[in-house]
Amino acid sequence: MSKPALEVVEEVLVEGGKRYRVRLVNTNITFNVSANNPEEAVEKAAELALKLGLVSPQKTQ
Repeated sequence: MSKPALEVVEEVLVEGGKRYRVRLVNTNITFNVSANNPEEAVEKAAELALKLGLVSPQKTQ
């Protein structure tokens, strides 16, 4: 599966944890996820996008 194009828009500290706003590129869709670092945030957003059917699963080459 190739990952959808996602970009971290914002990092916020909330009650001792970090939350990230991650945008699906070329859309107005933004995911708000809790993660330890930006890479983990992008991974979580990619999983959500796939579960919601916003991106289709593709085989990696």
